[in-house]
Amino acid sequence: MIRHILSATLLTALSFSASAAQTLVPQKSKVDFNFKQMGVSVDGGFKSFAAKVDFDPAKPEKAQAEITVDLASIDVGGSDGNTEAKKKAWFDVASFPKATFISSSVKSLGNNKFEAKGKLTIKGISRDVTTQLTAKPEAGNLVVEGNLPILRLQYKLGDGMWADTDTVADQVTVKFKITLAGLAGK
Repeated sequence: MIRHILSATLLTALSFSASAAQTLVPQKSKVDFNFKQMGVSVDGGFKSFAAKVDFDPAKPEKAQAEITVDLASIDVGGSDGNTEAKKKAWFDVASFPKATFISSSVKSLGNNKFEAKGKLTIKGISRDVTTQLTAKPEAGNLVVEGNLPILRLQYKLGDGMWADTDTVADQVTVKFKITLAGLAGK
């Protein structure tokens, strides 16, 4: 359950993709996460998210992106875990139903690789984050993939007894694949 909570946080990192003329292809996109609970790797994801993106890989400095994740859509592999992840100690979905990522800059690293910076907001807490990603054409679309490591306790994910990092590790890796209809520059 904790892993899904953390993945939702990372999901917001997906906002670094595609051109204004492009739209998100949800069935070919995903926001997942991974963390360790009692030393065991745990995977999860979010079923619902939206992306407003203006990104041309040939002009990354002009990129703009906003990713919004519906935290109630968390899936940690079971109803008990999903219910727990939505509670106040974790995502507090009743008070903070969405997590957001808003890009501030994107720069080319060469060979279809980019560095994106922006603000990730979870539970009302905003932090500057940096991630590396790739952006490649695929079947007429633009596919943006990457991952973003975050520290869950910086966002108060896992308050109280869940703050013990021996039980649930502090680091969570958010993995994203965002597919945008059409290619940039068209």
